[in-house]
Amino acid sequence: MSAPMTRAMAGRVLLIAGLVLGCGGKHGDTTPTSGGDGPPTARQGGEGGEGGGMVPPEKMDEVNRALQRKQPIMSHCLALAVDNGELPKNSRGKVTLEIVISPAGRADSVKVVRATLDSKSLNECLIAHVKEIQFPELPRAYETSFTYGFEAM
Repeated sequence: MSAPMTRAMAGRVLLIAGLVLGCGGKHGDTTPTSGGDGPPTARQGGEGGEGGGMVPPEKMDEVNRALQRKQPIMSHCLALAVDNGELPKNSRGKVTLEIVISPAGRADSVKVVRATLDSKSLNECLIAHVKEIQFPELPRAYETSFTYGFEAM
């Protein structure tokens, strides 16, 4: 073999190795963080966990659709906060919830992790409605986050 051919092959090997290593790393994040108008954020639960299996992408999509379907009722939570005088009539903002869904499809844990609207009743209303959702059954506990956007009239 000639020297240029060997260097070319070595370059390809390094390129392939770089691509393989670049694909490794933390597998927890499955969807990029959203600003509220785009798709929600979803994260796979921690390493190991109950049930052992990975949550299939189809189930993650079902979880996100269940959360999206609740947007109209979540808007009523904002109306309640405005009616209670906690927020002004022209309020707009976002609230991000962190949710842990059990293998049985119930929200075991729901908490506000980021909010641009400061309202205790809004947060409590959102949490209560998410806890009522029947999510799909999952092979393991699944941690995700979801951002609801709000705009009062």
